[in-house]
Amino acid sequence: MFLTPPETAHVIAKWFFKRSWLWTLLRSRFCVDDERLKTSVGHLEFPNPVGLAAGFDKNCEMSRALFKMGFGYLTLGTVTLNPREGNPKPRVWRYPGNSLVNSMGLPNDGAEKIVGNLQQKNHRGRIIVSISGLSVEEFTGCYRVMEPLADGIELNISTPNTVGVRVFQDPAVLTSLLDATNAVRSRGKSVWVKVPPYFTEKERENVLDLVETCVKKSVDGITAANTKMINEPRASIGTGGLSGPPIFEDMLRIVADIYRNTEGKIPINACGGISSGLNAWRAFEAGASSVQLYTALIYEGPGVIAKINKDLLSLLESSKSSSLSQIIGSGL
Repeated sequence: MFLTPPETAHVIAKWFFKRSWLWTLLRSRFCVDDERLKTSVGHLEFPNPVGLAAGFDKNCEMSRALFKMGFGYLTLGTVTLNPREGNPKPRVWRYPGNSLVNSMGLPNDGAEKIVGNLQQKNHRGRIIVSISGLSVEEFTGCYRVMEPLADGIELNISTPNTVGVRVFQDPAVLTSLLDATNAVRSRGKSVWVKVPPYFTEKERENVLDLVETCVKKSVDGITAANTKMINEPRASIGTGGLSGPPIFEDMLRIVADIYRNTEGKIPINACGGISSGLNAWRAFEAGASSVQLYTALIYEGPGVIAKINKDLLSLLESSKSSSLSQIIGSGL
């Protein structure tokens, strides 16, 4: 797989991942069932805290197989109201240290077609659909289509590869988006917001203002954070989003910061560089309620989910804690 370009490798992997019968046979090898791993984000309960991050299954085609690999929940998409081709190829590169840089630009088949993929699946787990758009109307239009088949919607306002989305990183514009979302939101459906990382005091203040807006508008969870924008001369837009272990410490800093500043009022999904049980444990100590991974799945394969969950059980035993809920925020 690693002898082929990254997007070619993903197409090959998708062919296998769409064969759900194969993963049904392998389920006992990958799934770790233990009551101590149960966690929740808002009112949504998960059998374990390891979720799939948005971006891996852009068109919501592989959910049956992905659940058989042991994920506690799936974040599918990112979906937009209308189809998007994304940025010109090549747009994904492998970097040292088991990391990736992508300059995808939200390629997907559009909400109307993708909702058909979800309708064809017999789901046995919690599904969050990541959506995005360039206007409030695009967001809410996509929301209306996708919400009926999801347990929750994650509003992606933080993509580093689609400039127009960043307008929602203004707290006033985010307020308008959340007001419009709440107006069409069904009872019992969760809304999460994915925020960008920050590296300066000004950026920090802005993101914390965004989070405070989310608290005021009854958002059920924050996903922190998206990839780190870096220069990538091979990309058509000149930049890309770095993911994997190099961004783990930044993610941990941001999760802890959000947890402290909100006094734990809003659940946090830690996203960035998670590849081991110890990584996840540190995220829980910082205040996370769940973790999301993507790059580790690329480099380590489906067994990484079971490895993380088994590591967490070992860490729980050594800490003499009875459940993960006792760990959240304990390191602060």
